[in-house]
Amino acid sequence: MDRIHQMRIFVQVVESGNFTRAAAALGLPRSTVSSMVQALEDRLGVQLLQRTTRVVRPTQEGLQFADTARDLVDAVAQAEGQFRHRPEEVSGRLRIDMPSRIARRLVIPHLQDFRRLYPAVALDISATDRMIDLVSEGIDAVVRLAVLEDSDLICRRIGVVPILTCGGADYIARYGTPRTPADLTDHHLVNYALRMPALSAEWDGLENGREITVAMQSHLCVDNAESYVAGALHGHGLIQVPAHDVADDIAAGRLVEVLGDYRPAPIPISILYARRRHLAPRLKVFMDWMEGLLRAEGFAELQ
Repeated sequence: MDRIHQMRIFVQVVESGNFTRAAAALGLPRSTVSSMVQALEDRLGVQLLQRTTRVVRPTQEGLQFADTARDLVDAVAQAEGQFRHRPEEVSGRLRIDMPSRIARRLVIPHLQDFRRLYPAVALDISATDRMIDLVSEGIDAVVRLAVLEDSDLICRRIGVVPILTCGGADYIARYGTPRTPADLTDHHLVNYALRMPALSAEWDGLENGREITVAMQSHLCVDNAESYVAGALHGHGLIQVPAHDVADDIAAGRLVEVLGDYRPAPIPISILYARRRHLAPRLKVFMDWMEGLLRAEGFAELQ
């Protein structure tokens, strides 16, 4: 178990980025953390970390060993978890990436509920809309709204998210309400692209159960959800967003739904994580909590 303890400390140092934060997360003196990692390096006969005055970075050998060590530490935690189910014994640090609007509007406001259940789990939440590489960026899991292509990641599908088209109240008053997709030729679209420049600006919908696409004018392109919604609120054009995401703005009259009879097909929402031999208890409980939250708040629906 001393070896597992060394590995647990080493993994925490890699995840924390320095000895001080790792020591705080583990509840150990910094000197103990440093000496345990040094003992591990001596035993393995290889340098695992590059040390500077402020941060430590894993060497190439350290990165390779961290993957194996993390699996072993998680395996022990999973084995022990078969016989104890107290939430306070689920611990460690999780790095989760999710769309910015989900983080700001749903997860952060309810995070105290998760903290009360699992006080020993620390969270690093990356609230971005860009594509990331879980392995190279050290992310445990990502939440995505998309029709996903085949990959080496494990996909836990939560449900589907209804999508609607809306525009700012002032914009609709100025340009009128489109009644059919043909009316979109007189309107602008706030364009959304993860990589710029965008090649085209298109509206998607369903007409008589058939998917249709309409090319539109656009003078504004953004690459994140917050700017996307702001573009509609400030009159730059129509947007297509998850229904729950703009429910408050529609209820308050700031945004107006249009083309309700032509809503596009709902988009799947999923949690993706790397294929590993053992699933860390902290990741499992977070995914369970996240799934329950998204459904309870009406963001995701069962398909």
